Amino acid sequence: MSGAAQPIDRRAFLNQCRGAVERQLGKELEPLLEKLPGQLDELGRQSRDRDERDQYSQASAKLSRDREAFFAAFRKEYGDSFESYAKALQGAAPPVGTPGRDELAAMKTNVLENEVAVGKLAARFKEHATAELTELSARVASMFKRGGLGDGDNPLGPLPIARGVYAGFSALKIEGRAMKAIRGELEKRLPDVVREMYQNANRAFAGLGIEPATGRGVTPAPAPAPAVQASDEPSADALAAAEKAITNALAGTPLPPMLDLFFSQTWVRVVARAHAAGGATWQQTAGTTQELVWSLKPKPDPAERAKLVGALPGLLKKVGVAMEAELDPDGRKLVFDALMAHHREILQPAAKPGG
Repeated sequence: MSGAAQPIDRRAFLNQCRGAVERQLGKELEPLLEKLPGQLDELGRQSRDRDERDQYSQASAKLSRDREAFFAAFRKEYGDSFESYAKALQGAAPPVGTPGRDELAAMKTNVLENEVAVGKLAARFKEHATAELTELSARVASMFKRGGLGDGDNPLGPLPIARGVYAGFSALKIEGRAMKAIRGELEKRLPDVVREMYQNANRAFAGLGIEPATGRGVTPAPAPAPAVQASDEPSADALAAAEKAITNALAGTPLPPMLDLFFSQTWVRVVARAHAAGGATWQQTAGTTQELVWSLKPKPDPAERAKLVGALPGLLKKVGVAMEAELDPDGRKLVFDALMAHHREILQPAAKPGG
């Protein structure tokens, strides 16, 4: 059989598509980054709050001075995310979003805010290019002999792109009001570019004779479906297995009502789909479940709390990826808000009476 040579060809072509996406997105980001400092300076002039004016001024200066750092972080994060998704297609399934040393800093609100922003931008890309993205995911599935491929599993999908873009701004440490203003520009300017990139990618796949998968592949993956309303419901057996796995993991762990609801209504479906897929997907999701539950347990030991601080950025990325097919951005924000509140309680335990 010729299967031994095929993965090299497939990855080579996929890498060419990645490079094309990176270049095209970079061409759009260049003029946007040129324009942003002036916009931020104007917002600073309009603000009556001194702290806000300082935020806008500092962000403007960083964008003008450190643009190379932005693009370096963008390329690295996009490349790392792409590689994780591409390896998962081939069965390796490395952890998604493993945090770098700089990310292992103290727990801050902007970790969760960034995850919400990434999810919202990815959702905007998906909404704006639904047909193009669905077609591209089906072509990638066909190339890797899969019966189907969810948009959240596509290396060329919206999530790796959104992560790469926001990594650039995180590298410059732009936060607060300035970052809020930038988010609006990103959500307005980039969706058209992403749709054009997907159109170009589909033409490239078609040029090689790679037609969209029809669902009769060798190893079917979860079918592409819109967030929240997936058309193929998990089977009763998969749900039962998921409920058992979650119940065992949560044994003895008290949770606030919002998180209890999250596990019983949302995460159970994530686990059920992974159970149905089996293999590396199931192992990775089971590992994420254990890690998530561990993060929600009380941690009186300072060393355990320090370990949680280091684990949170990577863990939240994996949870965000897993939730994409089940919840819209508003729903994911509710979950992240509940996680943030509970993690804060764990990281800042109340002082003992008389202590």
